[in-house]
Amino acid sequence: MTTEGNPADSESGFTATVALAADAEAAAVARDFVFDNRDHLRPEVIEDAQLLVSEIVTNAVKYGRTDITLSVRLDSPGIGIVVRDAGEQVPVLPKSPPDPDARGGRGLLIVDAIASAWGVTPNDSTPGKSVWFDVRPS
Repeated sequence: MTTEGNPADSESGFTATVALAADAEAAAVARDFVFDNRDHLRPEVIEDAQLLVSEIVTNAVKYGRTDITLSVRLDSPGIGIVVRDAGEQVPVLPKSPPDPDARGGRGLLIVDAIASAWGVTPNDSTPGKSVWFDVRPS
């Protein structure tokens, strides 16, 4: 479910930020960074956040083709993630799932199914956007 605004950028909770190179290692580094900044969150929240950050960072590498900034906000019992890049292409949720044989096209469908909320916020003054999501326990 997408929503307006950017709750993952709110001022509450602990926030950690890391710069990622737009390369093949970026998704693994992002998953590790989320895990390293998990504090006392429930395992299912962290597992979901790692899966989703992997999808979003992979999209940023593939389509943004710029360095990436990853921010993690702990707001127990949940977590907020923001992935920023300077790419001009804004991700759009597909209207239907891809063909079963397709190699891609499922990332945002996965994010939409698992995240408590998510969205895209275009940058105001420079090219690029922030893709954000929150994961809260069910």
